[in-house]
Amino acid sequence: MNAILRQLLLAALIAAGTVFLGWWSVPVSCGLYALLRRSSVAPREAMLASLLAWIVLLGRQMQYASFPLLLDRLGKIFPLPGVGVMALTLVLAMALGWSAARVVTAVSVSHKS
Repeated sequence: MNAILRQLLLAALIAAGTVFLGWWSVPVSCGLYALLRRSSVAPREAMLASLLAWIVLLGRQMQYASFPLLLDRLGKIFPLPGVGVMALTLVLAMALGWSAARVVTAVSVSHKS
C-alpha cells in the first residue's frame, strides 16, 4: 500500500476514534497499527498520522464562534496564549501516537528474538 495512503487512512481512523471514543483511541489505534505494520518506521508514521488527525479536528473546532473564548479560558488555566494551548494539544497527540507505537514495536521485536 502506498505510504501516503496508509498515513491518511491511519489519520482518518485516529480522528474518527477520537470523535467517537475519546483521546485514548489514539494510543490504541497507533499500537494496533504498529502491531500490523511490524516496521521500525511505524512509530514515526503513527506520530505523523496523530498530528494530522488532531490538526483536522482542531480545524473543525475552530469553525465554531465560541472557539476563541475556549482558548482564552484555557489560556487562563494554563499560563499560555491560545496558540500555545493548541500546540500543546498537538504535542499530546504526537506523544500518544508515537509512544504507543514505539512500545508495541519494541515488544514485538524483542518477542521475536
